[in-house]
Amino acid sequence: MTSFLESSNPFNAYNKQMYRDALDFAECEKQLHFLTDSSMVLPFIDASAKMPSGILKLNHIAYGDYFECLNINNQAEDMHIQGKYCYLSVPSIQNLTMPLLYKLMEMPNFSIAELTNSEGFVSDLMETIEIKDTSLISVRLGMCIPKVCTLKQVGDYITSLVRVPKVEYIEGACRLPGDKMFTTSDYVAFGVFGMLFLLTFLSTSFDLYNRFIKKSRSKHVLLSSLSVYTNTKRLLNFESSQFTIDCVDGIRSLSMLWVIYGHTYVFQILSPAHNILDLMQWTMLFTSTWINTAPMVVDTFFMLSGLFCVYVLPNKMSPLRFIKSIHIFYSYRFLRTLPILGTAVLLQASIFHWITDGPDWDRMAYCVEACRTRWWATLLHIQNYIRPAGVCLLQSWYLTVDTQLYFVSPFVIIFLLISSTAAWCALTITFIASLAALAYYAAYYEYPSVLNGLWQTQNFADYYINFYMNTPTRASPFVVGMMFGYILWVHREKGLQLSKKFVTICWTISFVALAYLYLTIYMMVQLPYKFTYYDLFFNVVMRAIWAAIVGWIVLACKHGYGGLLNWFLSLPMWKLPSRVSYGVYMIHLQVILISTSGAVQTRYFTEMNTVYYASNYILISLICGCILCVLVDGPTSTFLKILFGKKKRRSRTHDDCVEENEEFKTKL
Repeated sequence: MTSFLESSNPFNAYNKQMYRDALDFAECEKQLHFLTDSSMVLPFIDASAKMPSGILKLNHIAYGDYFECLNINNQAEDMHIQGKYCYLSVPSIQNLTMPLLYKLMEMPNFSIAELTNSEGFVSDLMETIEIKDTSLISVRLGMCIPKVCTLKQVGDYITSLVRVPKVEYIEGACRLPGDKMFTTSDYVAFGVFGMLFLLTFLSTSFDLYNRFIKKSRSKHVLLSSLSVYTNTKRLLNFESSQFTIDCVDGIRSLSMLWVIYGHTYVFQILSPAHNILDLMQWTMLFTSTWINTAPMVVDTFFMLSGLFCVYVLPNKMSPLRFIKSIHIFYSYRFLRTLPILGTAVLLQASIFHWITDGPDWDRMAYCVEACRTRWWATLLHIQNYIRPAGVCLLQSWYLTVDTQLYFVSPFVIIFLLISSTAAWCALTITFIASLAALAYYAAYYEYPSVLNGLWQTQNFADYYINFYMNTPTRASPFVVGMMFGYILWVHREKGLQLSKKFVTICWTISFVALAYLYLTIYMMVQLPYKFTYYDLFFNVVMRAIWAAIVGWIVLACKHGYGGLLNWFLSLPMWKLPSRVSYGVYMIHLQVILISTSGAVQTRYFTEMNTVYYASNYILISLICGCILCVLVDGPTSTFLKILFGKKKRRSRTHDDCVEENEEFKTKL
């Protein structure tokens, strides 16, 4: 993960000139000499990190007290003494330089060579805990030093006074109070959001006056398009048409909850946890398999996107008519998803940067800087191929890949409108091609099928760029979705009659396939990892199998073969989370980042603590998602209805472009 973050410099988000202007070699010597005999040195010592406990549990970070350090602000004689928070990294392999006094002393139980060389100890430790990345057991310490000094200058001064072993260390970045600076993105954000709130206030006031004081029956659609009252009322209207697939609301909502839980566990590692070794060992337990399968949940969204890409097509549409309306097919999708995406990018580039701070805020600053410089690649959905390591919103890779698949889908859809034979030939060829592309990348780079194997391969950045967010490798669930979407589209009005025996066989196969995925993933997460041909095979087929299982559930529930599962997935309680799922998805990772990047000490991993954190993230994300839908998505749906014309027939269904209760809603 470190190499991935280094693809963009997070400290460009801070005022680097302030750091340079603060340095003063002579003043540093003067202040250090003064602090040697002054009680003012105590806050510096207190705010600096000590050797962390739990190193054998891979707790390799000690933050110290970040805010105590930056709050140091004293005046002594003619000196202005302020605190500066810096990181230093102590490599795990050391060849210590011992003072002469140590070498002359008799040390009976071990030799000087054993004392001064840590390589053997580190090698034994890494073999015991089965990891290959030495950075995981290198110690990272937060140090508080005078503002005018550098770490090297302070270190040299201390070693000149105290004869201690000379430890090799790497200087890290430093933070100063008030080092965040206003940029163009901040002025744009304040202007855009200020205008949005002003228009929302005016629109809401007009709408309330028109409805409750003037009691006019005229709707004034454009003037009330930003009304909080009208948009909230529309958001909470859960009536549905006959072509609505109600079970999708449950699938979409549960998948979104699963994604948030998965990201919570991931950021326990990246934060990092106090006991990373316990967390790594937990990921190999059978009870943790539900988290290891979480990456496949994204394939649920790809499948649903492919399904509705076909299912929403009008009945008896000819290929020529589809070609003539292709500009609407593209422009509507792009404009429908753009406002919430643009809002999330602007929030990330500005507002989120100012919410809080912390010793690990560079993780948030990385995303801030990426959004300030790469916002256009995100909005144009090309970020996975143009410097893909500089992703603005980390989770937006999904929307980029999904949009690219959506934009190439007409090359397949055109055959679906010709005949059944042409349709299945096109779908089959496309599906085989998607599996072939996936197999090529997985075999060429020898990527593991489960993310846990990356602990051994040390190529997270390459995996993320070349495989995880590469459109060809993620296409198979989308194509499977198109297959099920075609079946649903053909039988949308006349229904689908299946024999009891066939339904029983399909449900049996689905449950067996689900058990196969679960058990195989459990086997694949065991360390040490070694690439095998079976792992390659599983990497190729697992996403398609998962998409097929979800596709069958949708098909069975829609046509009355879902039973109790259809009842559960179609419960009204899933309507609201499903409706705001797009907004929740585009904001939830930033909610997690704000919490973890602002942490002032490492968190101790337990399953209960993680569930607690995830529940908080879910609640906050749902609230933010509702706000985005009311303030941004609601007005967008109204504007697009005016732009593209109001439909007289309510014969559409859900998804990215959907007419529901005569009001458009955006869903993931």
